[in-house]
Amino acid sequence: MYERSFPPQQPSPQGPPLHQQPYPPQPYAPQPAAQSPYAPPAAAVRIPDEARPLRRWGALLLDGLLALTAAYVALNSADHAGLPALQTCYAVAGAGFGLSFLNQVLLTRIAGASLGKFAVRTRVIRETDASRPRLPRLFRRWLGGYLFIVVWIIAACFEMEDDPEDFCGIRLVRHKDLRALVPTA
Repeated sequence: MYERSFPPQQPSPQGPPLHQQPYPPQPYAPQPAAQSPYAPPAAAVRIPDEARPLRRWGALLLDGLLALTAAYVALNSADHAGLPALQTCYAVAGAGFGLSFLNQVLLTRIAGASLGKFAVRTRVIRETDASRPRLPRLFRRWLGGYLFIVVWIIAACFEMEDDPEDFCGIRLVRHKDLRALVPTA
């Protein structure tokens, strides 16, 4: 096709021509806005207080009863089917731990609370920013909950003053307190 050619430009003693830039153009990168020293500081995230122990125990009791009910149903089904003892143990453990996992980890990730926590009107949040915890953190908490039971029993036997703290950075709060944080538009 037709190619357009331009005469070669001679360097001038004054510098590059006006239409030519001395440096190649830089890609646009937005600069962070500088905060004025007189501006108020950015608002910190307000984290609601923990739910009272009675709500926590109520949620624990309801979630535990749900898992035990699943294990009991599996025991009756395995007994009715005439399974050997070892397979019955597997069925009972699978039903109890499986439903507990679905309730405590997956449902909490999707909806913000397990069935027992819904019943006592509480929600699970991260302690740092009040957001919904992710699956790895919920899984560690679920798995650590079984270890926590053993530690709690030992602490009760030796009459220790303090309860062990939550090691995953998750907090159980009242739903009402969490809703108060959401601005209405």
